[in-house]
Formats: sequence, C-alpha cells, structure tokens
Amino acid sequence: MTVLNPATQTPACHTLWDAPKKASVCVVQLLAGLNPQVVNRLYEMGLEPGQTLLCLGRGPFNGPLIVQIQDCVYTLEQQVAEHILIEPQL
Repeated sequence: MTVLNPATQTPACHTLWDAPKKASVCVVQLLAGLNPQVVNRLYEMGLEPGQTLLCLGRGPFNGPLIVQIQDCVYTLEQQVAEHILIEPQL
C-alpha cells in the first residue's frame, strides 16, 4: 500500500510491507487501525516514529516480514507491517 501526497498525487510514503530486502528505512508513522495492545508492543520493541530499522526479508510463501531494530530481530505479520509508514534512510 502506497500513501499518496494529496497535493502532488505522488507517493509520499510506503508501508513497511513494501520495503525491499536489505533496505534501511525510517519509521514515519503508525497508522490508525491497529489494536492498542499491538501498538504498545511495537513501542516496546522500539518501533516508533524516527526509528531506523533494517528489513532483512520475508519468510517463505509471503510469510512474515523480518526486521532488525538495533541489535534485535523481529517478525511482523503483513496486517501489522501495512500500518507502519516508512521512508528510505539516506
């Protein structure tokens, strides 16, 4: 899912689910629609706006997304990753 900039109708941000393998990205925003308990867990993991993370890839058969936040590795389901807006880390 790509979020469009309303003024230019060009991609403003992508979701974490769209991140390519080995991409370093910065979290921009957590979108509404996630269970509050899931949001709390994401913050506990360090996944919050401004945080840089590395997308390590996906599990087999379009499985969960594997990400590294600092020195920890986590997996995220598609439903969760699609609610996290990112931008490429330069």
